[in-house]
Amino acid sequence: MATLTVWLARLRALSSVVATALFVAIFLIFIYAVVMRYVMHQPVAWADELNIILFLWVMFLAGGLVLRDDEHVAFDITWQFARPEGRRTMGIVAALPGTWSYITFLWRERTSVLEWRLDWVYSCFLIFFVSIIVRFGASLVRLLGANWREHVRD
Repeated sequence: MATLTVWLARLRALSSVVATALFVAIFLIFIYAVVMRYVMHQPVAWADELNIILFLWVMFLAGGLVLRDDEHVAFDITWQFARPEGRRTMGIVAALPGTWSYITFLWRERTSVLEWRLDWVYSCFLIFFVSIIVRFGASLVRLLGANWREHVRD
């Protein structure tokens, strides 16, 4: 179990570095686009589209691999007022998501400027989704275990 914890910590650290690098790329592309538009008077259409794609990747990589469960935005009003049994039920229901057709549907569509296939653009959603399934699967195991009360405390 300790090996898995170390591996997950390294994956989180690597994902954090990748997300940071993507933010730097977004900033540099944005500056380049501003200079090209307002100084050189030659706007580049690809810069906006690429920044949107990179930002999408940052959101899903960070959301799935960098942020911990308690760092995600959550509507926890019902969680706060629920008894431990209710929290257990909410955790189990939340741990059962599933979709694949969202990405596979997009193979026929392309971005408007770069003409990249949208299934490749949105493949970051698959990374996010798998990481959330693994995270919720681990949560499900904990909530179904004998020590489930430890995992629904404040």
